[in-house]
Amino acid sequence: MTTDPFSLLGLEPTAALDPAVVRQVFQERAAAVHPDHGADAADRAERTALFASLNEAQRCLSSTPQRLRVLLQVRYPELAASHAGAVMDGAFMELFGAVGAALEKAKAVQSRRAGVVSALARAMLMADETMAADAVMGALGAVNDAMGALERALPALDETMRSGEACGPQLKAAAARAGFLEKWQAQLRAAHAGAVG
Repeated sequence: MTTDPFSLLGLEPTAALDPAVVRQVFQERAAAVHPDHGADAADRAERTALFASLNEAQRCLSSTPQRLRVLLQVRYPELAASHAGAVMDGAFMELFGAVGAALEKAKAVQSRRAGVVSALARAMLMADETMAADAVMGALGAVNDAMGALERALPALDETMRSGEACGPQLKAAAARAGFLEKWQAQLRAAHAGAVG
C-alpha cells in the first residue's frame, strides 16, 4: 500500500483503534467513491482503485498486529526498517511453549486418526481427542487473554506518543507480540477443528 492506511481513512495514527470505528469510516468513504457511481469508464477505473485501497486500509487497521506495524512505519520508520527483533519475556516464552505443546497434541491425534479404520479403534481414540481439544482450547484461552491484555495497554502507549516521549522499542515489541498472538490464534483454531474432526 503506497499511502498509509491512517491517512487514507482520515484517522489519527494510534495504536488503540476500535475496529467498529474503522469499519464506520471505511463505509462512509467507500460509499462516496463506490465504482458503481462512476459516470464514465475512466472515472469508474479511478473509483475502483480507490475503493480497493480503502478496503485494504480497513482490513489493515482492523488487525492489531498490522495496525501496529504500520504505526511503527509512520512514527519510527528507521526502527521499522531495522531487522532487530523484539525481546520476548519469560511469560511470553511460556505461552509459546504451551501453544507448541497443544499444537503437538492435536497433530498427534490427527496423525493417529488417519490410521484408524475400525469403530472400536475410533472409540478408543476419543479420549485422546478430548484431551487434545482441551489442551488446544486452554492454550487458545491463554493467547486470547494475552491479546486482550496487549490491546488494553495500547491506549497508554498512545498517551506516551502524544506526550512526545519516544516509545519506538515498546511499539515494535507490541507489534511483534501481536503478530505472534494473531498467528497462534489462527493455528489453535485450525488445530481445534482438526482435533475434534
